[in-house]
Amino acid sequence: MESPLSRSSTSSASSSIKSVPSSPASSNSSIKDIRLSRTATADALSASQCAALKELKSLCRAKNVFWNSGGDEGCTDEISHSRYLRARDFAPQAAFKQYDATVIWRRKLALDELYRTAEISHFEAIRRLMPQWTGRRSRTGVPIFVYSVSKTRPEDLLTTSKKDPSLSSVFLPAEYSTQFVQPLCARLHVDRVMPCSIFIIDLTGVGVRHFWNLRAHLQKASTMATAHYPESVDKIFLRYLVALPLTSLRATQILGAPSFFPVVWGYINKWFEPNLTSKISVLATSEAKAVLSTRIDLEDLPVSYGGTLPWEYGMCPNLDDEAREMVGSFADRWIEGPIRYVPRDDRDEIHAAGTEAKGLRRAVLAKLPACGA
Repeated sequence: MESPLSRSSTSSASSSIKSVPSSPASSNSSIKDIRLSRTATADALSASQCAALKELKSLCRAKNVFWNSGGDEGCTDEISHSRYLRARDFAPQAAFKQYDATVIWRRKLALDELYRTAEISHFEAIRRLMPQWTGRRSRTGVPIFVYSVSKTRPEDLLTTSKKDPSLSSVFLPAEYSTQFVQPLCARLHVDRVMPCSIFIIDLTGVGVRHFWNLRAHLQKASTMATAHYPESVDKIFLRYLVALPLTSLRATQILGAPSFFPVVWGYINKWFEPNLTSKISVLATSEAKAVLSTRIDLEDLPVSYGGTLPWEYGMCPNLDDEAREMVGSFADRWIEGPIRYVPRDDRDEIHAAGTEAKGLRRAVLAKLPACGA
């Protein structure tokens, strides 16, 4: 049977950030280009922001709070420190409080282990209900995800919630983004600042009953995402049939859209913090191409949204030429299930993860060219 991720799938379809210097962290906290890791840099940090970063790292070391369960301070911690500082306006104590809560949450769920050992078919069942990577990036290197809400059956999400009240498995696709997609795209874009994503959320065809049946699940998932995945969003585009943005999203007037849209927007404002809602734009179908093409080349924008990319919701990622050259033959033998980007001292690698009938998958799918090569 053909994989639902096949490029030939016929499923119904429907930022301004930059990528990665490969040099090690700088010890001079006053310079503008502080290197947080091999896959992220701080963007023109001021002296006070550099001091905040240093203080947060000191707090984590003093209290032994690290992302990795082994207590090692690694690349992921470096990226996370910056995310949480930005989310808390570079207030070290506030950032530490949120960061510490996330570390506790992740360890309680054993999220890293869950991602590495997830059963493939279960992972894919969850992934198909979530935003999916097109395989393309914006002009500034940000990966582009699409979420067609009308393709998500409320009963599937409700079944998932009943089987997994903690919603731990719901965050497997988020881990797919942060553990694989974002670092890969960061590696591909040489001026990258902070790994994040663009989301095109397609609300076309979504009725009030559909939304109402999803609201409890969406509220819980969005609340947890805001708390534990801060600053991972560059931009969100909500597509409706007809929309006329006024001076700000809070004053958006919807023309021709269902009358319940203000209710939807009301929930969005409750579920997300202001710094995230400020990144949301409402698009009419007629204006999608004009607006999206200001950030995304048409060859990287799916046909459904005015571009020329032959990708539909449910297909596997369709990598651009640069990415295909980077990952080699893996681009033509894409696999289902969890995938990890693994930094190495010489050549970074892409690893398979998850569990299949034969046991745990740990195959090296690609060895990337040496940094700077």
